[in-house]
Amino acid sequence: MLRVLAVLNLFVAISVFPVWAASSSPGFGDSVEQAGRLAVKEGRVRVSASLDGDEIGIVLDGFQKKYPAIKVEYTTSTGVDSGERIFTEALSGHVEYDVMKVVYELQGKFIKAGVLAGPFKWEQLFPKTPKEHISPHGYMVGGSFYPRVIAYNPTLVPPERVPRKWEDCLDPYWTGRFVADVRPATLLGLYPAWGEQRVIEYAKKIKENRPIWERGMSKSIALLASGEYPMICGTAYSSIRGLLRRDPGAKVRIAWPNEVPVGLNEALGVLKGAKNPNAALLLAGWLASPEAQRGYDKVGRGSPFLEGTEARKEFQKAGAKAIFSGWNEGEYAPGLTKKITAIWGFPGKKG
Repeated sequence: MLRVLAVLNLFVAISVFPVWAASSSPGFGDSVEQAGRLAVKEGRVRVSASLDGDEIGIVLDGFQKKYPAIKVEYTTSTGVDSGERIFTEALSGHVEYDVMKVVYELQGKFIKAGVLAGPFKWEQLFPKTPKEHISPHGYMVGGSFYPRVIAYNPTLVPPERVPRKWEDCLDPYWTGRFVADVRPATLLGLYPAWGEQRVIEYAKKIKENRPIWERGMSKSIALLASGEYPMICGTAYSSIRGLLRRDPGAKVRIAWPNEVPVGLNEALGVLKGAKNPNAALLLAGWLASPEAQRGYDKVGRGSPFLEGTEARKEFQKAGAKAIFSGWNEGEYAPGLTKKITAIWGFPGKKG
């Protein structure tokens, strides 16, 4: 577990926000002003989410400068297992964190069990936040996003062979020479635009083109940069940006297909029974706001749904269409994952 402490202050002019009904849950202020005063008294906020390493400081830098009086305790945690543990503990009355990332597999479970505080009127608190950042039910907000792109080694792939659309991965030129993740995250992301039939047909054709199957992309991206692989058909934009941030000379480039799946990377919810509920509410709302996207942009997790972000500019430059996975990913992803991985010969793999 990586814990990073940063100091944040809420003394700066929070009165610019409109009055809002915070929640029927006890402990929350009835307005932004009141919630701000209570947050200062709380003095800290405990977070469990997926930023890691230098990403934490980069993303929270703006918050740190704006709000230097509240201590933020950040724990890096990912995956369903971590969420299940927090869920079980919350049901028993032990609430370790104030705000957490809720993976899509568990969102319905958290809401149904009443583990999350809310619903909240996020759009009133942060009126400039795009609608894609706010869950329709009001229990969560989206802090960062996950575009899925194609990556290639420019020393191994001539310009005329750089893939420009997902169908290019099916070209016989790539037979047995490209990498695909056994977790079908890219195909799940294409589902809202393509529909199940097209996704299933594409999955079959991918298998027929004999990809090099890998579990997870960290190793594959390193091998791509070293020249072991020429191309990866579907990987996280943030992973490539992270490598290039650490090593600008790395032999890795990004190809933006005409349609780019965009997954919700961090769905943040305030836990019911949080010891610092008002600080949690304001931090979660800020992370979903346009202000926070400056930091998320730097780590490749910015929002393409907000005008002016680097992510938006990259999409516009490439002429790429963003396909949002949506807040209902938990409803379609499990079943579709089973069908795709069965076709690929990896039953039981999660998306």
